[in-house]
Amino acid sequence: MLVREMTLGDIVSLDNDTYSHATVKQITNEWVTLFRPYVHTADFSYTGGVMCYVGIEEYKVHIDSTMPYRLIKKGKELK
Repeated sequence: MLVREMTLGDIVSLDNDTYSHATVKQITNEWVTLFRPYVHTADFSYTGGVMCYVGIEEYKVHIDSTMPYRLIKKGKELK
């Protein structure tokens, strides 16, 4: 699917890597804002295992972008 075909709440695949699904958060005349969760681990371990950090990456894609995305799940109809 192209960026201009996306609707709010759609979940799309960015690639085939871990944590590669993003959700459409906002759509304007020029930009589509996507966000995705990610996990980062510390480069050390301790008796409790490894430290895990969870975050959210948010970025914008221009509405005229020709980069294709694979639709994973269609967003719910908003009223």
